[in-house]
Formats: sequence, structure tokens, C-alpha cells
Amino acid sequence: MASGGFYDRLKVSRAEGGSPEGEELEACVENTVAALLSSETDARRPGMLLGKIQSGKTRAFLGIIASAFDNGFDVAVVLTKGTKTLAQQTVNRISKEYRVFRDAEELAVFDIMNVPNLTDWEIDGHKLIFVAKKETNNMRRLVKLFAETHTRLRSKRVLIVDDEADFASIRFTKKKGSNDIEQGRIADRIDELRRELSSPAVLQVTATPYSLYLQPDEYETTPGQNFTFEPKRPAFTQLVPIHGGYVGGDEYFGEHEEDAPEFYLWHPVSDDELTALQKGGSPPRPYR
Repeated sequence: MASGGFYDRLKVSRAEGGSPEGEELEACVENTVAALLSSETDARRPGMLLGKIQSGKTRAFLGIIASAFDNGFDVAVVLTKGTKTLAQQTVNRISKEYRVFRDAEELAVFDIMNVPNLTDWEIDGHKLIFVAKKETNNMRRLVKLFAETHTRLRSKRVLIVDDEADFASIRFTKKKGSNDIEQGRIADRIDELRRELSSPAVLQVTATPYSLYLQPDEYETTPGQNFTFEPKRPAFTQLVPIHGGYVGGDEYFGEHEEDAPEFYLWHPVSDDELTALQKGGSPPRPYR
């Protein structure tokens, strides 16, 4: 095995690739892992990694996984949005960033739909990362991997990273033709996975966490109502730092002086222009 921890070597690899870690991001990674180790994160109280859109959340959670491997975790499960392209992109990104570990035969990365029959040597001698779309078949395959196919994995220290957490993970629906409310299938599968693991930690990653923070502590059920949704309010929140070249909502929609380039990124649309775009003479809505 190569000398040095996973995260230390990841930082070296990133620096050699022209993208050094930076003190703020390093602190974010270390603080998040410390919080995961000291907090009871589970289905109802996950950790939260909160960052602005395109601010480097993926880079941050890949650093967190590496640091988690240095601190007793054996397996990471990364849940992505429910598109095949994004799942493959995530597998490729992880494989590329962790190439130094894969070359040293210390780590393996798998798409959950293409996991080979793992040997005991692979399970016990490697750090493992499984990437799954938040889609029914992927999630069913993921649960089966831990519950039936390779039950040895159930006793491992597992970190679940739920990317875009409020997109598909936290959802409940009303049954058609009924007053019963049930948890969305994806959310139910994630809870099922968590229940299969003996020692899971849960980190949710998002830029738009409103549906998570606004959930109540408890949901009251009424007699005869099929209500299975469990609130998932963050146990802690760690902010992803903004790098120096970041351009986001403040630049586009903030208040700027006329001599600033950002002042010209948007301009108001008149009511006459809006009226011309409306169908059926509907009253204009206030856009800018």
C-alpha cells in the first residue's frame, strides 16, 4: 500500500494537475468528516453539505470521501440524479480523481448496474465506491447488493453521499384515487438501504435545501391513513467555500453600479413587451 492517507495523496494529485486544494476547501472537508464522526447521522438526521450552484460541491464531497476513508470508512455510496448520462459522468469523475488509488489497487469504483461478483479479497482489501442513479431499478440493485449479494458489506462502515438531495430523495405523493399519502419510491429505497447497514453515515449535498430544512420534526398520522414518510432534517450543515473565480446569482441579480460590468447582465422588460408575449391577453407577470 502506498504511504500517506487518501486525502493527503488526493491533494497532491490535484496540485500536480494544476488545481491545488486551498485552505478553505481543506477545512470544509476536515470539518465535515469530523461532524460525520461525532454526529448521529441517519435517515432522519443526515449531514448537509451546502454550496452554491457550480461552486465545487462535487470536488468537495470527493475530498470528503477520501478523508472518510482515512477515518475508518470502508465503503462509499454516491447517489446521483436519475439520468444515465449523469451517473456515467459521476463514475468517470470519481475514477479519474481517484486514479492514484485505483492504480495502487487500494480502491475500486463501480456503477451499481455493472458490479461484478466481488471476492472477499476485493471486499476486505479495498475501499469500494458504488454509484447509483436515484431510479427504481438502480436503487433496488443497490439494496440487493448489501442485503443479499454481498452481505459482508452490511457490517462495513458506509458513507452514503446523496447528491442533489432534494431533487428525488425527499418526496411523498398522494395515491391516485385515494386520500392516502405515501413516500416516493426513491426515498423509500434510500431508507431501505440505510436500514440494511449496521453503521451508516449520511451526507446530503445540494444547492437548494429548502425542502429539507422546512420539514417538521414529526408527522402526525390519522387513523386509516397510509403515511410512511420520515422527516429528514439535517443534523449539521457545512458550507462549501466559494473559489475566487466563481460567478453566480450575486453577479447576475445583485445591485451593481453602472460602471460595473455586472450591471449590464440583465435589463428590465417593459409591460408592453410582456403583453405581446402573453397568450390570450393574460395580464403580464413581473419579469426582469
